[in-house]
Amino acid sequence: MCVPHVMLTNTPGEIYSLTLFGQRRVFINSVALLAEVCDEKRFSKSVGVALKELRAGIHDGLFTAHDGEKNWEVAHRVLVPAFGPLHMKDMFDDMKDIASQLVLKWARMGPDYCVPAADDFTRLTLDTLALCAMSYRFNSFYKDEMHPFIDAMVNFLKVGGSKARRPNAMAAFFRAEDQQFDQGIEYMRNLSADLVRQRREHPTETKDLMNAMINGKDPKTGESLTEDSIIDNMITFLIAGHETTSGLLVSV
Repeated sequence: MCVPHVMLTNTPGEIYSLTLFGQRRVFINSVALLAEVCDEKRFSKSVGVALKELRAGIHDGLFTAHDGEKNWEVAHRVLVPAFGPLHMKDMFDDMKDIASQLVLKWARMGPDYCVPAADDFTRLTLDTLALCAMSYRFNSFYKDEMHPFIDAMVNFLKVGGSKARRPNAMAAFFRAEDQQFDQGIEYMRNLSADLVRQRREHPTETKDLMNAMINGKDPKTGESLTEDSIIDNMITFLIAGHETTSGLLVSV
C-alpha cells in the first residue's frame, strides 16, 4: 500500500474521493464497505477502455467480461471451489519450488550482485502462476532471456494500453505495433491450446486450475467451459495475477 493512500485513509476515513486526470474516483477502505460494493443486486461490473482492448486476446475471460456474459458466469461458478483454502494449500510445494529457484539464483551471484528486483519478482510470480495454474514451467531462472510467452504477454499489455489512448485517426501510423500485438495474441493462444490438448491426451490427478477448468461442471447449469473459455482464462490468470504481486514484492 503506497504512503499517500495510507495518509488519505487515516485522514478522511473509510471512504473518500479523488479527482485523477479529470476523473472523479471513489476509494473505500473497510470490509463493510467492500461487502456493499460487491452486492451484485446493486452494483454491476464495468470494463474500462484499456480492458476492452485486451478483449481482442482474452475475450470474455474473468478479467475482461462484461456484466452478464454467460462464459464469465459459468467460469466463475466452476472455478470458485479451486480457490478454496484446501486447494490453495495443495499449491504450496510448487510455490516453494519457484521461490527456492529465486533464492538459489541470488546465492550463486554472490554478495556483490546488484539484484534486479523488478525483473526477478516478475519471473517469480509468472513462473509460480504457470506452475500452479497449469503445471507448466517457464524456467525463467535458468536463462537470461524471458520465455517467449512472457514477452508476448508483456507486449500485449503494453500495446493494449497504448491502443486505448490512441486516437482512431492515428491508427495507420501504428500498423507494425498492431501486427506485433496480433502476433503475440496468436502465440499465447496457440501455446495455451497446446497445453490443454496435451492435458486432455495425458490426464493427470493434479489439482491445478487447468484440471479444474477442463473437468469442472457448472453447478447451476451442468455445463463445461468451452475450449476458448479455458484458453481465455489461462491467459487471464497469468495477466491478472503476476503484475500486482510482483509490484507489491518490489515495494516491500
